[in-house]
Amino acid sequence: MPPIRGANAWLGGPARQGLLTRLAVLYGCLFLVTTLVVSVMTPGLLNGARGVIGADFLAFYTASDMTLQGRAIEAYDFAAFDAALQTSAPSDELGMMWQYPPLMFLIIAPLALLPYKLSFWVWMALTALVFAWATMRLIREAIDDTEVRTRALILVLAAPISVGVFVNGQISLMTAALLMLAANRPRRYWVIAGRAAGQVKVKPQLGLLLPLAFLVVGAWRAFGVAAVSAILLHGLSVSLYGSESIEVFLSAVSRLQADVAGDGLLTPPVNMTTVFGQLRHWGLPSEVAMGAQYVTAAAVLVFVTWVWFQSRNDQEQGLYLTALLSAGAILVTPYAYAYEMAVLTPAGIWLAVRPNRFQSFAPLILVSFWALLALRRLLPMDFILQVPFLVALGAFLLLIFARPVQEGHP
Repeated sequence: MPPIRGANAWLGGPARQGLLTRLAVLYGCLFLVTTLVVSVMTPGLLNGARGVIGADFLAFYTASDMTLQGRAIEAYDFAAFDAALQTSAPSDELGMMWQYPPLMFLIIAPLALLPYKLSFWVWMALTALVFAWATMRLIREAIDDTEVRTRALILVLAAPISVGVFVNGQISLMTAALLMLAANRPRRYWVIAGRAAGQVKVKPQLGLLLPLAFLVVGAWRAFGVAAVSAILLHGLSVSLYGSESIEVFLSAVSRLQADVAGDGLLTPPVNMTTVFGQLRHWGLPSEVAMGAQYVTAAAVLVFVTWVWFQSRNDQEQGLYLTALLSAGAILVTPYAYAYEMAVLTPAGIWLAVRPNRFQSFAPLILVSFWALLALRRLLPMDFILQVPFLVALGAFLLLIFARPVQEGHP
């Protein structure tokens, strides 16, 4: 691999790199410590007007408890699930529903074996470790200098798109890791890529681009491993929870889609990363917003597939292709929230360390995105353009227009 010319200069020199790293660590540590203190000091699980400690983790924990009781399928029943939620956090404002595929029960089943708050922090620590490993795997391929590698990993882990997940309690650090592993050189690392692609099915909306990407680059072995992995996982879940689990899951998906495309009572457009979410946030009818979403999704799908096909024999395009597919993943589905933005990690790494058209001011762009996400609660921007959508769309457009003319050094 040729030397990475921008790796030591993208922040304007060692002094600025060190300053930014220290600020990043300070921000990340303060964010995590504050979240920890609030979770420990808050009596019970309700945290005033701000909701529930762990947010969406309450849904995972409740589904785990129902699974351990032999009532997993009941989680798909909105009334039964809400009643189970109320036993832990009595509130009329929860509005949660369970719409994950049955194989998700295999992952979350042990959570309720621990007390809620301890389980939450163990969950977040484990998913963060998986995310850190997948990120470091990309960084090792992109950066030769060990010190710069460490700094890059720290910057990623301390970024708002990473630490912000600790407030939401979501599985998105793990799914971001799986997507990165699946998209990274699937012909070379076909076992890892295939297994990761099969496991992304816990959130199937994030893996829409993977099958086409595998096919156009001829990653047949990765495609096969992904298919076998998905079949085995689904088969195991069906054997444990019954064939009716598929039927009730599909019903739950239909209910979710109806809510997304309808009033959005359970899936409000606030904090979404998509065109659909932004247009709905502006008050446009769902039919108009969904039409625009389909057009955007088709454009993203065609472009990503075309670039992957063009670069199918170019081994040096690995990081760029991973970044492009991962960034596109949260644009093609209408249902993606800000907590999914950890998938933008490869885009940030590529812009930071690879020679590209915007290399001279890539630091300013990345720092601006960081600041917008970190300070968004203080900036009256969301009523004009939601920050998660702005960053998600901006990252994808940067990847398009910053793509170098000479394909040998992506």
